[in-house]
Amino acid sequence: MFKLDKGTKILIAVNTSLILLIVGLYFVLFPEPKSESKTAQVETPPTEVATEVKPPEIPDVAPDRDEMQNMIKYILGNDLQKFAVYVFRPKIEKQPLIFQSRPMPPASMIKMFVLAKGMQDVKDGKMSLDELITITPQNIVGGAGIIAGEGAGAKVPVRKAMELMITESDNTATNILIDRIGGLEPINEYLKANGYNDTIFTHKMMLQRGQSNYSSVADLGLLFTRIYDHNCVDDYYDQIMIDYLLKQADLDCFPAALLYWNIAHKTGEVEKLYDDGGILYGAAGDFILVIMDENYTDRGGTIDKMKSIAILIADKFMPPNH
Repeated sequence: MFKLDKGTKILIAVNTSLILLIVGLYFVLFPEPKSESKTAQVETPPTEVATEVKPPEIPDVAPDRDEMQNMIKYILGNDLQKFAVYVFRPKIEKQPLIFQSRPMPPASMIKMFVLAKGMQDVKDGKMSLDELITITPQNIVGGAGIIAGEGAGAKVPVRKAMELMITESDNTATNILIDRIGGLEPINEYLKANGYNDTIFTHKMMLQRGQSNYSSVADLGLLFTRIYDHNCVDDYYDQIMIDYLLKQADLDCFPAALLYWNIAHKTGEVEKLYDDGGILYGAAGDFILVIMDENYTDRGGTIDKMKSIAILIADKFMPPNH
């Protein structure tokens, strides 16, 4: 066996010590970087909690209510007591401006309640829009309308009678619809059940015997507002009613005042009375406006006052000018 002499052993021991010393110095001078634990969590910057921006609260009564009412009074001038006005701006106020509302003869504006009751009956399955109803001799009357020309015995779809009742204010169409609904009694029951407290039917169109029909801007405004909100009957049938109203043939008042607005409305006119009311759709926002009058002395002047009120609200009291 090979043996190292003493000197060689000493030399090997010295060299080994030097190597260990060098290695030790290396680790002192150049320490190994600490590795992060695999389970260590990486810190992330805190996320900002998004704050929800709530739309401004709509007040019950708009701050401009008094100013608007005073300006309406100024427009009406000496004829103030002959008028009643309903104004509602859904994006601006929760409660409408109702000025001098009282039971008044509504002329053909009362046909709106025949329409609403009829649509409710269609929704309830009591009749169909496609059902044919017969023109009877006792319901053929004069005044507004074209359906009388079809003669007694002719059959008309419910939807056509409803549309003509609104667009042409057809009196004969209204009368056959009233009969199909079941007469005046179920219509008056509908009025009471739905809070139209100033409205009453005492006769069909052009068949008055005694007391007049009555309604008010409060009742008509409420009906138009419900149709606008699609909570009169439902989304589908309320939209049908709006489509009829948009086709109104009488353009003398609101449409003549606001040429670039879409106006879903119904008018009423007899001697010394002209009414207009409905939903006015505009780029700045929508509003419901109903104006009734009685015992005017000047048709043109009365309509001019009503047009001025519509323009006033649209130009001064709607966003972005609000």
